[in-house]
Amino acid sequence: MGRPRKTPLLTVFLAGILSSSASRSAPQYFDLGGPCKDEPSLILPDRIQAEKSGDWDRAAELEKRFVRASCGNQYRWYGLIRALLKAGRETQAVLVLQEMDARGFDLNPALIGGSNPDVVQLMQTRAFRASSAGAKVEQLTKISNERRARFRQELKRLPLNQRPPANYVAKGACPFECCRYGNWSVLEDTDLVAAPDTQRVIGKARKGSRVVGVTGEVHLTPEPVAVLSQGDLPKDTIVFILDNLGEGHARVYTNGKIVETFIGCAEYCFRLSESCWGETLLSSNERKRPVWWVKIKLPNGIIGWSDRPNHFGLHRSKSPTKQRLRVP
Repeated sequence: MGRPRKTPLLTVFLAGILSSSASRSAPQYFDLGGPCKDEPSLILPDRIQAEKSGDWDRAAELEKRFVRASCGNQYRWYGLIRALLKAGRETQAVLVLQEMDARGFDLNPALIGGSNPDVVQLMQTRAFRASSAGAKVEQLTKISNERRARFRQELKRLPLNQRPPANYVAKGACPFECCRYGNWSVLEDTDLVAAPDTQRVIGKARKGSRVVGVTGEVHLTPEPVAVLSQGDLPKDTIVFILDNLGEGHARVYTNGKIVETFIGCAEYCFRLSESCWGETLLSSNERKRPVWWVKIKLPNGIIGWSDRPNHFGLHRSKSPTKQRLRVP
């Protein structure tokens, strides 16, 4: 019987490199602890209790079960990510984002960030950027930035007669859901001036009293948006968002006219849809916050204006609300 053949050292060395490289590039998956099953109405009180007590490892396990009951609900996945981050398990939180991407969720920081800033912060870490999902987000962001840069150049060339007034006033506007003028409660002492954008004080609304919100107007700088998909607005044009009408709708200036439509715009649109049909063209420090001026009638009959709508609340006959009017 012959002696066993020796494997050349170079072959062993190269095999080790290839094996190591393959293991690094192999896709990683997040273990939910069980299969997905349709129980969207599932309630887990223990999950809330675990969070309140700071037992984040247990909270994470319960969040897994909560996700499994409705795997198509992206907000449950975000809750799992938060629990994992609280438990100091960043690597697993990144795997959750990987899993979400594999399941077809849109990992767009511009759409996630409003109510999930911790998830966006995770997407900025080196660990996420090194993942395949992170590389995908980086590439989509680059494409969007290049596209927005082209539209910004087009915006500079847009004639004045194709733009709304730079200082736009939406008269009679009431800029949020369930907003209404009428009987209001005064939550803070508030000076009233003779007219919007003036300083001549003509009266004072006293805390604890009742007044009438007669009407109002929103003063704003129209925000340019590049339209990327065909819908209510012409594709590949620049439109301007005006005042908010509530329930996700706004007035929009386009081609010399004003239309009402759903506000489906964000800084980035990785995946075009009704909720993301256009990209904003101004950076955050270029945008100016709208000012909502309200016209108030005092109990003594004096009528004046205030740009402090959050100093007032809707008044109900049985119990005046303590919730302040929201500033747009």
